Amino acid sequence: MKPINLPLYTLEKNALKDKTILITGASRGLGREIALKAAEYGATTILLGSSLKKLESVYDVITENGWPEPALQPMNFLGVGPKELEALANSIESMFGKLDGLIHNAASVGQVCPLEVLPAQKWLQAIHVNLNIPFMLTHALLPLLHKSTQSTIVFTADNDASQPQAYWGAYHTSKMGLKTLAETFMQELENTNIKVNTVYPPHLRTALRVNHFPGINPAEFTAPDVIATDYVYLLQSSHHGQHFALPEQSTTGAMA
Repeated sequence: MKPINLPLYTLEKNALKDKTILITGASRGLGREIALKAAEYGATTILLGSSLKKLESVYDVITENGWPEPALQPMNFLGVGPKELEALANSIESMFGKLDGLIHNAASVGQVCPLEVLPAQKWLQAIHVNLNIPFMLTHALLPLLHKSTQSTIVFTADNDASQPQAYWGAYHTSKMGLKTLAETFMQELENTNIKVNTVYPPHLRTALRVNHFPGINPAEFTAPDVIATDYVYLLQSSHHGQHFALPEQSTTGAMA
């Protein structure tokens, strides 16, 4: 299934009012911008990220704007397994009772180098963060997503990883696996209250991309805040089983 463009849309001011949304990788980059935009549209956000200090920075912006107070969940995915994610699900259930949206955004490149010299630990890191965690976290949160009238899961894919590329073996393998995982959930949850879609962002001006492409002017990459509203749209839409490609939009601004 090839990615398609998002339809033209408009959003009401409180499009996500009374919805609880969990965002992974929420401490910086695209995840941070999605969290801010979701809160702006009325959602109570659960901010999941590895840096408590950076999560607190997002918290401060949200509360200073008078948006719904978020919940902070600092977590380093590298040391996390099913037990920790089940505990997270139990904590969310005790605080909110249900979950209306899950945004899979956290990602790890691992290491860019030939497979012949790639340390096994770097391979495992990319597979764990980009593939194992999305499965295990979704698995743990499905009971809470089923409790919502309509809930949404959005997987963040990567169009560059749609085919093998030398030196990017760990990252591309994990992202290709993520696409298969997302499509499996699409099929299995088709006749339920849970909507599942993937987003293929443009090349974003984030640390992950800029650090690995130092020869390219960061201004040529799309600022992550430009596409954050597209995630908000999907969180309140009835789309299911779609891959959405977002266009490149070169803009000026700071790196997220």
